[in-house]
Amino acid sequence: MAQLVQIIKTSDFLAPSPDPSGIVYISHLGNLFLADGEVDEIDNLFKGKNLFETTLKGNYVSSNLTGIDFTQEATGIAYNPQNRFLYISDDDRSRIYQVDPGKDGKYSTSDDVVSYFSTKLGSVSKSDSEDVAFSTKTGNLWVVDGLNAEVYQYTTGGQLISQFDTAKLGLLDPEGIAEDPTTGNVFVVGRPQIEGGQKVYYVFEVTSSGNLVRKIDISAANPNKPAGLTIAPNSQDPSKRSLYIVDRGDDNDDEPDENDGRIYEFLLDSNGGGGGGNPPPSQNQAPSVSAGLNQVVLYKANLDGTVVDDGLPKPGSVTTTWSKLSGSGNVTFGNSKAEDTTANFSVPGDYVLQLSASDGQLTGSSQTNIRVLDPKHTIFVTSTKESETAGGVDFTKQDILAYDNVKNSWSKYFDGSALGLSDNIKLRDFHINDDGSILLAINNPATLPGELKVDDSDVVKFIPTSTGENTSGKFELYFDGSDVGLDTSSEELDGIAFAPNGGLVISTSGSFKVPGSNGDLTGADEDLLLFTPSSTGDNTVGTWTLLFDGSDVGLSSSSEDVDGIWLEYGPNNVIKSIYLTTEGDFSVPGVNASVVTGKGGDILRFNPTSLGFDTQGTFELLPWDKSSNGIASAGLTIEGIAVASGFQGL
Repeated sequence: MAQLVQIIKTSDFLAPSPDPSGIVYISHLGNLFLADGEVDEIDNLFKGKNLFETTLKGNYVSSNLTGIDFTQEATGIAYNPQNRFLYISDDDRSRIYQVDPGKDGKYSTSDDVVSYFSTKLGSVSKSDSEDVAFSTKTGNLWVVDGLNAEVYQYTTGGQLISQFDTAKLGLLDPEGIAEDPTTGNVFVVGRPQIEGGQKVYYVFEVTSSGNLVRKIDISAANPNKPAGLTIAPNSQDPSKRSLYIVDRGDDNDDEPDENDGRIYEFLLDSNGGGGGGNPPPSQNQAPSVSAGLNQVVLYKANLDGTVVDDGLPKPGSVTTTWSKLSGSGNVTFGNSKAEDTTANFSVPGDYVLQLSASDGQLTGSSQTNIRVLDPKHTIFVTSTKESETAGGVDFTKQDILAYDNVKNSWSKYFDGSALGLSDNIKLRDFHINDDGSILLAINNPATLPGELKVDDSDVVKFIPTSTGENTSGKFELYFDGSDVGLDTSSEELDGIAFAPNGGLVISTSGSFKVPGSNGDLTGADEDLLLFTPSSTGDNTVGTWTLLFDGSDVGLSSSSEDVDGIWLEYGPNNVIKSIYLTTEGDFSVPGVNASVVTGKGGDILRFNPTSLGFDTQGTFELLPWDKSSNGIASAGLTIEGIAVASGFQGL
């Protein structure tokens, strides 16, 4: 039997919750949110709230939190820690509501944006969406259906991905669901089982495909109607984790004035092998499998389109099977061995893939969404504006957009708001590495998710687990500018690019002075420096050289600050062209003594004949400029640029 830590009476809250049926841990607040789908039916208790906030110790938090404006039947609640969206299930209307807290980051305020999708399926006469949970593993939603004893997996847009039955486990009328972010397993609770003539209440831990891992006995709380559950830090020892479970108690249909809602906390970690109950031997647990990085994959013939398996047993011991659940083109899969799980995409588009694995006795599976772009036509940009729309895609200064200049279509590649980036952060420039990681330069000192403190002279590396509208992943420090002489306000980075030999190319917002091999190197905001590292990260060490002297080739006015860079290389990694954007208007030398002029954000290509302290060459204004490709009409003001490897058409 699992160890009971505490019982919290939600009936004693200042604004009572008599029938709590959903619960979730809000990590950025360190508190619990509850959903109550029946409080509005009890006149003497209802205070206009059907969502409630409490500390882990059970102290009620007074707030304006409510969902009553869009749902009177809030039965379950989930939270995406990446963008702080809430998801609320409504079992009367068979809906999942999405709550975007808006720019102020606060819930139940005027700038909240609420949308929903339906959970009604053609194969069932009635759905019963009792609870919802967000998966940090896949970016999808788990929805538990009590009436049909099913668990469904949906995308946040409402596309059904998978489902499994709980009745086969002996779990009828499942009421609550939560995902363990460390394993991807889900915990489900519902109707008690009868053993020896007695009711026994269990929380079922199952794999993402519905295979039983263990049952956790929660009878010590003397449950009545356990409903939603969540995993959160232990209220007594934050180094451990607990299961927090809400109990609706007696139904107000039978007891109109009942007020007996409760939360009970059970220790999950460090408790008889991870939370009590009867865990089966380890050899009976399904292998941990993943369909790979849920990221944008650049389509390159015979090279990319690779989906990396993560967490499988050692190569050769597991047979794997790929399948395409949906997508706009064809996929050819490699053989069935773990060392060769490669998908070759014949047509760029959006795909949903599933990977199943078995070693002959154990099985496991997972799904992932893959967006395949064609690099022959794809350019990536950031914007200077607070918020804009391009081609129907809403974005902010924290996002990266992908533009296909053949289809003239836009999509979001990196969603900074989904990661919780604060409003004072702007992406100044970026570089997309071949492995899918992204180097970023930002405009202000900040503390990024993961408590990573960075300055505006640093370069951050983002390692995605998903990109697009549901960007997720982790940040790490790639380049510490203060370690190598970038320590004044004019030495903030506003342009970055990556050289194939491991060098980092930067532009600063003003004048700079850094240590060179023969004394200090000095320059201005129109110049480019090449940093060749011997180590990166918290202990950045390396050497500086001048790559591009802008004043040699006509970049000399205050508006001609270089603030976006991308390098094109020819044979033997020789720089073929340098692509630049400037902060404002420019006038530079073109071919045959011509003059090339343009506006800030137009893209220039510099074709060098020499670089370094004697930079020589000519500029041309790309045919892909704002005025000739619909960008001006889209309102886009370009800040940073990158071009997909293999791009054709500039």
